[in-house]
Amino acid sequence: MTLTNNGEFNFDFVWKRQVNKYITITPETGTVQKGTEATFEITYLPIAEHQLKNYKVSLNIVSGPKYDFLMNGNARKPGVKLSFQTYDFGPCFVMRQPMPKKAILEIVNFDNSAISVELPNFEKKPYLDVQLAPGQVLLPSTKEKPIKLEVPIIFTPRIIKKYAEVIKFDFNGLYTIDVNVNGEGIPMQLELVDPDQALVDFGIVSVGGDVTKTVSLVNKSKKPVTFTLAPSNPD
Repeated sequence: MTLTNNGEFNFDFVWKRQVNKYITITPETGTVQKGTEATFEITYLPIAEHQLKNYKVSLNIVSGPKYDFLMNGNARKPGVKLSFQTYDFGPCFVMRQPMPKKAILEIVNFDNSAISVELPNFEKKPYLDVQLAPGQVLLPSTKEKPIKLEVPIIFTPRIIKKYAEVIKFDFNGLYTIDVNVNGEGIPMQLELVDPDQALVDFGIVSVGGDVTKTVSLVNKSKKPVTFTLAPSNPD
C-alpha cells in the first residue's frame, strides 16, 4: 500500500488497530515528506488455522483525514496426506559392500488446487538420501482416485551407531511437515559356537562312503541372518 503526499507540507501518520498477533504493519508511524510517498507492508501470517473477518485498521494523518480499512482472510492447512510421518528402519547391518534399505513415502493432495513440494533444507548424506526431484507439483485428487507421489527414502548405515534425522517437506512455501527417520547400524555377528571348528577334517573317506560333521553357529546380531553355504573351491 502506498501513501502519496501531493501537498505543500510534510505530514505525520499513525496506524491504529486492535491487537492481532497475526497482523503486522510496517511502518506503523512516520513522516511523509512533501512530494514523496510512503509504502506500507501489511502482513497476515497465521501459524495455525484462522479466520480473519472484518478486521478494522485505520490510517490516521495527524491533523488530517482518517482512512479505514476492513481486512478479511482465511488460513487453513493444505489438504496433503503423507503415508507416514515417522519411519524406523530398525537395525541394519554395516557391511563392506553397503546394503541400502528403502522406504517409500506416499504423498497425496486432496486440496482443490495444485500444491508444490520441496525439500528446502535437506542435503544428501552418505547414510540418507531422499529422492525428490526439484519443482515437484502435487495435482489435486480424490479419495476414490488418489494421485500418489512416491518419494523413496534410502537409508545406508556406514558405521555402527544409532541414526535419527528430521526431513522437512515444504508445501507451497508456506507449510511444513516433519518426517522423522530412525535407524541403527549394527555389526553382523554370526560366529562358530566352537572356534576350533573353523577347520573341519573329514579324514579318510572310502569311495562311495560318506562322513557327516556338524558345525554349530550362533547369531549374536540384533537381527536374524540369512546365509548360504558354498565351497570355496568348486573342485
